[in-house]
Amino acid sequence: MTEVPAAVERAALAAVDRIGGDERLRADVLAELYAPDRNSDRYVDVVAVASLIVAVATLGWTIYQDRRANRSSAEREVVARQIRVALSEKGGVPAQQRDLVIEVVVDQIIAEGGNR
Repeated sequence: MTEVPAAVERAALAAVDRIGGDERLRADVLAELYAPDRNSDRYVDVVAVASLIVAVATLGWTIYQDRRANRSSAEREVVARQIRVALSEKGGVPAQQRDLVIEVVVDQIIAEGGNR
């Protein structure tokens, strides 16, 4: 089982809630967080969204923490842009849905960072 920072889990689950995901997507996101190498019999699109949410939450939290540690701007737009650039090749999810996931996750990460 993979160790996941609590902030990453909260950001990922907030994204599921905000995009209107159901319990199945929530379960897929948790499974992707804690057992990313599992074999899934789920539909490819659901797994793609779950994988995207986990990738955005993990990468976003890392970018946010690194920028704060370097005393660089950790503003929402800066973090979101870095995620978009890094994940521009991540297929399987339409760009509009990808951008919504990024927006939701970054909002949650910024909120988490302010509570520390």
